[in-house]
Amino acid sequence: MTPFARTAARVVACALALAVAGTAAGAQNALLPLDDVAYAYIDALQARGHLRELPLVERPYSVGAVRAAVAAARARRDAATYERWYAALEAAAEKYAPEPGVQGLVVGGGVYAVAQTSGRRDLMRADEANALAPGFTVRAILEAGPVTAAMRAFGDRRLREDPDFTGRKDRVIAGRTEDAYVAGSWKYGTVQVGRVARSWGMPQLLGLQLSQAPYTYEQAYARIGTPNLHLSSLVARLDDDFTTFDPRDTTTAQRYFTAHRLGVRLGSVDVGLTESIVYGGAGRGFDPALSNPVAFISLAQFAENRQVNMAYGVDALWRAPKGALLGAQLLLDDFQIDRCPLCGEPPSLGLALSAEGVPLAGGTRLFANYVRMNSLNYRAERRWERYVYAGVGLGQWASDFDELRVGVDVGPALPFPVRPYLAFRRQGEGDYLQPFPPVEQRNDWPAFLQGTVIRTLRAGVTGNWRLLPGLELQGDVGVNRVWNAGRVMGRTADAFEGRVRLAWEPRRLRVRLPFD
Repeated sequence: MTPFARTAARVVACALALAVAGTAAGAQNALLPLDDVAYAYIDALQARGHLRELPLVERPYSVGAVRAAVAAARARRDAATYERWYAALEAAAEKYAPEPGVQGLVVGGGVYAVAQTSGRRDLMRADEANALAPGFTVRAILEAGPVTAAMRAFGDRRLREDPDFTGRKDRVIAGRTEDAYVAGSWKYGTVQVGRVARSWGMPQLLGLQLSQAPYTYEQAYARIGTPNLHLSSLVARLDDDFTTFDPRDTTTAQRYFTAHRLGVRLGSVDVGLTESIVYGGAGRGFDPALSNPVAFISLAQFAENRQVNMAYGVDALWRAPKGALLGAQLLLDDFQIDRCPLCGEPPSLGLALSAEGVPLAGGTRLFANYVRMNSLNYRAERRWERYVYAGVGLGQWASDFDELRVGVDVGPALPFPVRPYLAFRRQGEGDYLQPFPPVEQRNDWPAFLQGTVIRTLRAGVTGNWRLLPGLELQGDVGVNRVWNAGRVMGRTADAFEGRVRLAWEPRRLRVRLPFD
């Protein structure tokens, strides 16, 4: 057993022991996956001042936390206005922990179909992989007091068209295990070990250091504290990579990821400080000193001469009195502090600004957000230290771009949240999969919008709707206008780009095996 595996096993053991000792039965630790329709209802309610018990920056949420937040929201004076949204949210969450307080195994599943004009999930960078793709989902949840084990797998022809999916694409249907974890909690702490999609970012945006952009990977996560003061820590074994960019060199390096976030709530303001690293090398194993959640990783880097790629982050989000959410997140990646005239590193900064839920007439809310990433974000001199998993950024989809998105969040007069929007993106040629620039070019390297810039204007609408019991619809459809398409100066292109997913998961397909 590798050192990383031994450490993960110890974490699991501690999770089970602490959970069994610290809470009553029925903790409902099953997690609500970030791709579920439920988050559209959560986002819309949070933008109107509801579900205040749920943290805004750190996701996913547990089913138990969502149910408790909905119960508290129903005590509000305006609760009747949002009852359809509460009911739809509870019904969506029920797939992952069907019966509160009932201990045992529940196995279920369903079928779905995806119609899309692009294999890329990021429709602002759409390709031409049109498809109508069927799929199926299988899930199993084992509730044992305050401990939960969960698995979700799917088979999906859409994966064969996605350039971010690195699995087998030569079969009739591709598939993967998306979730597989054990979770336990007690009064002041939570531990989750396994495969989970996670994000530390502004509402409606990908986190700059940690997000659901890559497909899920194995990780160990722990959180200690309360909503007002807590420390979150994540340790992950990333995929192996080559040691150099030379195609003749097939030497592989092992890669690891560590991230810590200290979260503080000061009245109506949530603040977070994050440090993260990617490290590894040929024959280099898991390093416990680089995973200590209460030690400054940067001191281990400089005082103990450990080679890592370090990044820092800070975020702040204000819950305005009428429900609006105003926030910002900053990523500080490469920067030069030593005296070294020939090795200066261009600044690698990332920025996300968010305004959600600005009140308009009739319960409709205005939103606007802006993201900017420099050309060298997520890159590193040592190939294996790039902030990527399977070729996808651990945070944003891309580097060297900025994007402004504005729109309206239609009010509760509709049975489901709808968001018409306009988005404008500038995308340079900077790519985190490319080598870091040589020393002699760094002082003149373009920090932002390198080379030919592609400009994309999109008018679209997103909606997520739980239509009927067991039937859910998710969609993002719109029209893209692209300038300098294909990085050809002066070339323009117009196209309808969208993705719609219809899923059916009836209760009668579930099998429940209670302990008693």
